[in-house]
This record gives sequence, C-alpha cells and structure tokens, in this order.
Amino acid sequence: MNAVSPLYRSARPRGGRALAAAAVLWCGVAAGCWTPTQGDVQQENRALREALRKRESELAAQATTIEQLHRQLTLARGLSDDDLKKIFYPERLEIDRLSGGADYDGRPGDDGVTVHLRPIDRDGDVIKVAGDIRIQLFDLAAPPDRNLIGEYTIPADQVGKLWHGKLLTGHYTIKCPWPGLPPENPVITIRAVFVDYFTRRVVSAQAVCQVKLAPR
Repeated sequence: MNAVSPLYRSARPRGGRALAAAAVLWCGVAAGCWTPTQGDVQQENRALREALRKRESELAAQATTIEQLHRQLTLARGLSDDDLKKIFYPERLEIDRLSGGADYDGRPGDDGVTVHLRPIDRDGDVIKVAGDIRIQLFDLAAPPDRNLIGEYTIPADQVGKLWHGKLLTGHYTIKCPWPGLPPENPVITIRAVFVDYFTRRVVSAQAVCQVKLAPR
C-alpha cells in the first residue's frame, strides 16, 4: 500500500525540473534581464528608424530639385550674375526658434503650429521681400500614408500682411491650424519654402518643434 508506483516515481523528477526552470525564468523577468516583448519593441524601433530615414531622404531630394529649379527660373527671367549682385533677395531661409505649437481656442491641447519665417540676404540680414510661401507639417513618426498633417500656401500678394518687424527682429508669422484631427505624436517637422517674387529664386528650411496634444 505504501509503495510508490513506477509511473509516479518517474513523474516527480520531471516536475521538479519544470518548477526550477520556471523559477529561473521568473527571476530573469523580475530582474529586468528579459521581457517577452523585447524583440517586438526592437523590431518596431527599427521600422520607425527606417521610415524616418526614408522620409528625410525624400525631403533632401526635394531640396535638390528646388535648387535646380531656382537656377532655371533665374535664367528664364533673364537675370545675369551681375544683375543678382545689384539687388537684394533671400539667399537662405530660417525658421525662427519661437516657432511651435499654438493654442488658438484656449482649450486643452494645441490647435496647430505657428511658424515664424526669416528670409536672409547675402549679408546675413533679415529682409522683408515679396514672395510665395508654402508650409508643410509632418508627423514623421506616423505611418507614411498619413504623416503629412497639412499644407499651407500664402501667395505673394498676401504675405505683406504677415510681416512683423520690431527692434532687432523681423519675420513672417504664419498660423497653421490642424486641417483635421490633431497629429498622433507631439514631435512635428516643419518644412518651409519661400519663392522670391522678382528673381523666382527658391529657398527652403526645415525644423522640428513640439506640440501639446489634448488628453485622449
């Protein structure tokens, strides 16, 4: 009656090893050395980095195309290099550091991005000059099919109303409200293009800003 069956004797060591293995596994998890989702997180991070790299490459290609176009347009206007030395026009564009998320309605969460643009001439001075402005806002952490948040275009005959010139500063201020739902992520990439009205030369700039998202 007290004898232990061979089947039960053979089962006991296997059960002990299983419990020991489970204990080791639990210790590893508790110590933070391994988590079941670590591989998934790494794969997701790699995919995100690849998406960001691809988008940055696309923006760099756009910048190269713009540079080629403004050379062609300058020639089409019949302006020589000597002509360009005698006039002032933007040679580069700056997105002022004060650009960023903006609350337009007083309720929680930003309602868009306000962009401050500074056209800079060859001497490094900010100049008020007529031209077309195009702003694009991107959420590069979102999937490629929805990372363009919105696009905003201001024609040359309207930009003068957006100029703010004060002591030691001057810039165009462009309010860019969300065209639909707010972005999914708080880091927004601003892409700005300025086309000088007279020379048709194109300058562009890119910057990153933070926005405050309303609680969901």
